[in-house]
Amino acid sequence: MSIKYIVDDILDIYIMKDRINIDINNEKDLEDYLKKLFEILKNKYGIAIEGFYNVIIYVDKYYGIIIHLVKENLEYYSYYKDEVDMKISIKNSVFLYQIDSFDYKGKIHIIDNNMYLEIDDSNDLIYIMENCNNILYNYSK
Repeated sequence: MSIKYIVDDILDIYIMKDRINIDINNEKDLEDYLKKLFEILKNKYGIAIEGFYNVIIYVDKYYGIIIHLVKENLEYYSYYKDEVDMKISIKNSVFLYQIDSFDYKGKIHIIDNNMYLEIDDSNDLIYIMENCNNILYNYSK
């Protein structure tokens, strides 16, 4: 698992496929998984997830998931410490990996003058991830 802050109230959590042991489409399992994940964030990383969050889970068949958390500052709701409410959306996605050269197999996309690789199998995923600059997870063709 890795974590990336976008800004103060927006956070991305990257979890590889082999670390996910639930059915993402089972609502109860997913809610329990997120609660455990939030406990890990609090205890291991000192990141408290409290209040109301829009949670978008981007699912890629090769990588796994990226959880995009956006905290909503709702003044008319009062939350207690450690209390979380969520609106959860799941989006099947194709992750693109920002690369610097054409040394990879897969389809190349040019987006904002950057080169991105769309992989067609998971054989070289670890190598690609170690050498990519960024992962674009919300790309729509």
